[in-house]
Amino acid sequence: MTARRLLFLDSLSLTAYRWQPGGPRIEATFTSDEAGLAAFADFLQLKRGSLYYLLADVAEEGFQIEDVPYVSGSDRQEMLKRKLAQYFYGTPLSLAMSLGRAKIGRRDEKVLFAGLTGYLQFEPWLDAMRSAEAQLAGIFTVPFLLARIVGKLARNQEQVLLMTVTRAGLRQTFFDHGQLRFSRLTPMATGMVGDLATGCATETRKIYQYLAGQRLIPRDAPLPTLILAHPNHFGIIGDRCQSTPERQVQMVDLLVEAKRQGLKETPVESCAETLFLHLLAKQTPHEQFAPPAELRSYRRWQTRIGLNTAAGGVLAAGLLYTGIQMATHVDLVEGNDALKAEVDLGQRRYNAMLQGLPPVPIGFDSLRALTDRYQLLNRRSPGPEPLLQHISQAMNKAPRIELTRLEWWIANSPDDPAAGARKTASSAPAASGYGFAVVRLYAQLPLAMASDQRGQLDAVNAFAESLRGPDTQVQVVTLPFETESGKSIKSGETGGQIDPPRFVVKLTRTL
Repeated sequence: MTARRLLFLDSLSLTAYRWQPGGPRIEATFTSDEAGLAAFADFLQLKRGSLYYLLADVAEEGFQIEDVPYVSGSDRQEMLKRKLAQYFYGTPLSLAMSLGRAKIGRRDEKVLFAGLTGYLQFEPWLDAMRSAEAQLAGIFTVPFLLARIVGKLARNQEQVLLMTVTRAGLRQTFFDHGQLRFSRLTPMATGMVGDLATGCATETRKIYQYLAGQRLIPRDAPLPTLILAHPNHFGIIGDRCQSTPERQVQMVDLLVEAKRQGLKETPVESCAETLFLHLLAKQTPHEQFAPPAELRSYRRWQTRIGLNTAAGGVLAAGLLYTGIQMATHVDLVEGNDALKAEVDLGQRRYNAMLQGLPPVPIGFDSLRALTDRYQLLNRRSPGPEPLLQHISQAMNKAPRIELTRLEWWIANSPDDPAAGARKTASSAPAASGYGFAVVRLYAQLPLAMASDQRGQLDAVNAFAESLRGPDTQVQVVTLPFETESGKSIKSGETGGQIDPPRFVVKLTRTL
């Protein structure tokens, strides 16, 4: 895991901390002279690969609040960039934070413009970090950190002035409905508790007059003032900084807040920079002052981490897929083994059954071939039942037709005669088979139709049409009367007796 290091910068020095879950641990302090900068450069080379968070607590800062037209997209970015250049000319360390929109009128957007005006104080340290390609995650300030916890410190209070102490001095930060409005750092000559108490009394009066003059608070209205200090110093601070009708002073226990934030090593004095660094690591604000050029190495680190995470995800997915495939392979192998065991068992049972059968005078292969040939002959030698059923259905539709005789045979072609087919069938090999079943049907019409040739022809054609089917061909072989012109006309009367009209139909069906 990438180590995180916290840098605390004041007007005199820069202190490096290594952050751990229980709180920051100090590693080194560097002065702003050449020796200190060289030592800091060596420190960056030694701790190469760490992430650095710079927390600045300096007096050279500015805050401006302005109502601007509400725009979005690139127009908003250009407008804010132009405003920052107007307010904080000469320093790239600036930011704009939205405080919300007005609810009436044009609904303008209220924006807080903040900047670190003493860029020369930051430049040597940033040059050293650029030279070492240190991964700077951002430049942060104490007021924006305090905005993370002010809601829990000032419960049910719309406007509050929060007084905090670091080794850089006494800071007064004003919040309105939990949002940062103004902050100021007052350096102290010494870190003695007496100077702290005196500074609190003096600065609260000054900041009250300033806020009232800027119309950030109503004049003569009480302003809750919270002082974050060690409980051992409550008495001295309370004696010198007492509540007045304008300022309602309340003491906030630094040890309780440090414990609530998870800081294991509690402060022994009222200086709260250790708590602020711990908050920076745990609740890093979105607002930071570093321009994009200073964050280039950090962005590259983020890209590298993103690519490594994606590669790790792909690798994990590949390993998971491989595991699933391996499990499937194992299941298939086990299934194949089970099937092989079943096949072997079946083969053994089959062999045992064969051994129990009486011996036959023919081999198994020859017996199998003979069985296959029999099945082929059976398929190609159907009986007359299908055609007879077809003829029966047609006879039911023509009740006037009387069946006198029927011949059935199988042939190689529809034109093979019955005698030739029987001869061929008797001399051909049994496995050759035939391709057609043929039926010659002899029938007669009622005697009453003997003189009605037109009716005879219609009855025979209708009967032939009812016999036809998708797989059945029908041919009228003989009509009840002669139709050729070359035939001589004979009388149907023989000894005074008239015969019924007779005809012959041939049906052919493919086997």
